[in-house]
Amino acid sequence: MENVARWIRHNQGLFVALIICAGLLVWGIGCKSKVASLVDPTKRVTSPELAVELDQLTAKLNAELDSLIKMAELRQLDLLRQDEVKTKLFEFAAMTYKAGTFNPAGVITLVGSILCIGLGVDNRIKDKVIKNRPLAES
Repeated sequence: MENVARWIRHNQGLFVALIICAGLLVWGIGCKSKVASLVDPTKRVTSPELAVELDQLTAKLNAELDSLIKMAELRQLDLLRQDEVKTKLFEFAAMTYKAGTFNPAGVITLVGSILCIGLGVDNRIKDKVIKNRPLAES
């Protein structure tokens, strides 16, 4: 043991270099490289685990994108339907105006009916609010 201590004392730089090389060798071979996870940043993962997470997230995002595209298509169809109804109404109004068969009494009746329906709905809502209101204690 005394020979080892003497060798270390005479070769301090070489001994420290050997210790550093041994530590680097153990770290390089025994410790896998890791990075923060894509799913849970507090977790650390290796390269194959990162690839699996990326594949899973890509599949999930593709599914969400497909769903979003389908939803946008449905909403686009709804917009087209609404625009078609507006176009037909304006075409009807233009035809009526050109034909000279515009009936002001009919328009007044239509507007009056719509307003009466609105008032009826409004009264039902007010009745419900009044019915559910707590009574004031005297």
